[in-house]
Order: sequence, then C-alpha cells, then structure tokens
Amino acid sequence: MSEQSLLLTDLYELSMLEVYAAHGMAETAVFELFVRKLPAERGFLMVAGLEQAVAFLEGLRFTQDELAWLGASGMFSPAFLDGLAGLRFTGDVDAMPGARCSFPTSRSCA
Repeated sequence: MSEQSLLLTDLYELSMLEVYAAHGMAETAVFELFVRKLPAERGFLMVAGLEQAVAFLEGLRFTQDELAWLGASGMFSPAFLDGLAGLRFTGDVDAMPGARCSFPTSRSCA
C-alpha cells in the first residue's frame, strides 16, 4: 500500500459514504481540522504541508487493487465499489497559508 493510498482512511468513513450514497445524499460536505487544546509545552502550531495535501486531493483515486481488496472484504456492495472507481475530489480548500504559525490567540508570526 502506498503512502497515497485511500485505504489509509478508517473503513468507518467508507461505510458511512456507502450509506449516504444509498440514500441519495449528494449535498456538499464540509470537513474541518482543528485542535481543541495545545500540549502544555507548546504555545503554537506551524502550518505546513498544504501543497502536499492539495496535490493528494487533486490526485485522489482508488486503484484497481484497492477496489479489489475492498470487494474481497465483503463489506461493500459492488454498485458502491463501481461508484468509488470514479471518485474524484471536486471541492474547495480554504486554509491558512503555509509556513505560518497558528497561536490560540490568533496572533501571526509570519
């Protein structure tokens, strides 16, 4: 499995996607990444890796081997797996610019 594999996700997420698809739920989904609390010894987070994250999303595809593995698991319907074969990211990414610090008080170190 490559480091780009979509099988690195939790199978729960794929199970939920199948349920949504079965119920015709095709509305826009919104996902957020946030930190509830910084470790005591850390007063900020460094924003990094945005280019790599966007490149991953742009190339998002299930390989035939991954689809075969999911099929062999018996967890997903053939129709759902056919849909996954055409899965592509078509959304927007809103993010802080890379190489920036994020402080709990919203200060910037750029």
